Amino acid sequence: MIQGFKELASVCQAIATGQQSVLLRKAGIRETTSESGFGTKSFYLLPTHYHEKDAKGPTADFEISVRVDVLRSGDLLDWSQIEKLLPFTAYNPKTIREHFDSRDQKLLHFALVRPFLLQPIWPLPSSAELRGCRSWFDLPPPPTSVRESVVPETEQTRQTALLLS
Repeated sequence: MIQGFKELASVCQAIATGQQSVLLRKAGIRETTSESGFGTKSFYLLPTHYHEKDAKGPTADFEISVRVDVLRSGDLLDWSQIEKLLPFTAYNPKTIREHFDSRDQKLLHFALVRPFLLQPIWPLPSSAELRGCRSWFDLPPPPTSVRESVVPETEQTRQTALLLS
């Protein structure tokens, strides 16, 4: 099964350029915390502007430019560890703190990822199946013309891996 994961467009861009290598997630409104973890080892990032600063509303279609392999995943239960990771991400620290503190359990799921750029970008029309405040979506196969190339490691991605080891 091909999986897609909704993520902020700014985070997708940071991952595509090697400025970020960790994903943080609590859960979508229609998910439990346990349903939103990173059990899938490979997935496509579906960029969304929902929750983005100065967002003008949801985008109609997804322009998928990144697939990731999960190198390591788990739960972060200590806010001080999350604080150390935030400088290596495009996340808004205030929003991440709100997610950490929300619901019954104080935690965030994390996935340390290796990104692959797609060429050409995979345009995926929005549909009823891709709407809603959920993390995970089943996707159709990408077009056969799409090729992938690994995003090189950077000092930021090496530092993130050290913080998560």
